[in-house]
Amino acid sequence: MSRKYISLVLSLLLPLLGQAYTPAQQDHIEALSGDTQLVQAMKQKRDTNYVEAADLVVTKILPDDTQGLPHQRWLAHASDGGSVLLVYNSDMGARIPVKVGDHFAAGGQFIWSNQGPLLHWLHEDTRNKRPDGFVYYGGVIYGEPNNNHSRH
Repeated sequence: MSRKYISLVLSLLLPLLGQAYTPAQQDHIEALSGDTQLVQAMKQKRDTNYVEAADLVVTKILPDDTQGLPHQRWLAHASDGGSVLLVYNSDMGARIPVKVGDHFAAGGQFIWSNQGPLLHWLHEDTRNKRPDGFVYYGGVIYGEPNNNHSRH
């Protein structure tokens, strides 16, 4: 079988099984630009079920949260200079090798916590209450449903 045929079959079957983003979803994530949704949510201090943002810059790596489910945490700057805490459930996929100064995109639930802006659910939503979140870093989509990472 050709690679093209296998890719076509997988692109049709995996979304039905809930095991990967569709090629259209992957293309959308890879083509993201700007962070308007996140900046607006931060300015309005408004909880939002799902926002996407690109061109974020890692400003600080924080210690993992090991209370309950393990979460990788880091701070990032948006285009307006505002800072947001990102929290990624490391049980949901491969650890994201972000470093200070790195650029990335993310999609997830935004909440205004008692510590300020927070973006979480950066992975599959197993409860199907919101779109699946993600972190797009270094050409890899992290947080994919039942997958450690996507195409490079």
